[in-house]
Amino acid sequence: MKVRKLLLIIFTIVISMHVNAAKEVTGTHMFGFAASFNDSTIYITEIQYVDSAYIGKSNFLFSRENYSYQLQNYLRSIGAVNPTCITSFAKDQKKIEKKYLSMRKKYEKSGKYTIKYITATNFRYQGIMPQASDLEQEKAAKRKAKEAKKAAKIAKKQAKRKQKLAEKGIIETSHPAAAKDTKQ
Repeated sequence: MKVRKLLLIIFTIVISMHVNAAKEVTGTHMFGFAASFNDSTIYITEIQYVDSAYIGKSNFLFSRENYSYQLQNYLRSIGAVNPTCITSFAKDQKKIEKKYLSMRKKYEKSGKYTIKYITATNFRYQGIMPQASDLEQEKAAKRKAKEAKKAAKIAKKQAKRKQKLAEKGIIETSHPAAAKDTKQ
């Protein structure tokens, strides 16, 4: 009896640690890229380490679009017209450097663009913290996607079964393609 209680307590502790770990805020490396369809100027920020970024279980940066809006607002404040911004991130320094160099080389190589580098002293990303409701929405969206995938799989199996039964002549189908095949 004491062993069961001990195992139950250990299990509860492990589960609570896992739940808290999912809500941990970790640092990540990121940089921004912006271009405008109105001119040939592109903007690239330095790689920055943001220590208060949240990366979910799916290894996706929470509220990534808002990081891009931070860059967009900065660029508009210095006179850029309609910049389209992206924010690239990675937990690992080497991975983000590889992404950064790849993007930079792509635009330097072509020679068609004016590249403006934005230093960390001019622009700095601010960390975005998720609220509890945001985390619940993320879980609900994942659950809904999982259910939809399961329903699609069941529907596919049922359609296959129905097709096999129709081929054997056990059931009739009202599908137009099947009706054409039987007339020929």
